[in-house]
Amino acid sequence: MRKHIEKMALLLSPILSIPLIMPLYIVLGKLTDKAIQKMKEAKERDERGEQIIKAAGGKLIALYYTFGRYDFVAIAELPSAEILAKVIIEIAQWGTVSTETMTALSPDQMYEMAKGT
Repeated sequence: MRKHIEKMALLLSPILSIPLIMPLYIVLGKLTDKAIQKMKEAKERDERGEQIIKAAGGKLIALYYTFGRYDFVAIAELPSAEILAKVIIEIAQWGTVSTETMTALSPDQMYEMAKGT
């Protein structure tokens, strides 16, 4: 379904001069010592984070805890990079995470962009 919506959005976006699908962001995160000491509060912390994303007009697509270089990976849709920055700053103020964020494109978005090169 998302692929179909993305194709329609790519076709209509130039005509309407507005993006019809929200940008997708992948957030790689590391928990601070403070967060690790309060792991019993992780569920509530995650729910607050999701509420902040929703209040900013976005949607948390997925959240996974991981082992390795990063402690978690979140995938979220947000209206813009500026809104993403506001969300990250608000969450970072808790002192429980540090993050690295990437903008993600679907294969169809990349294929469509490649046609113009």
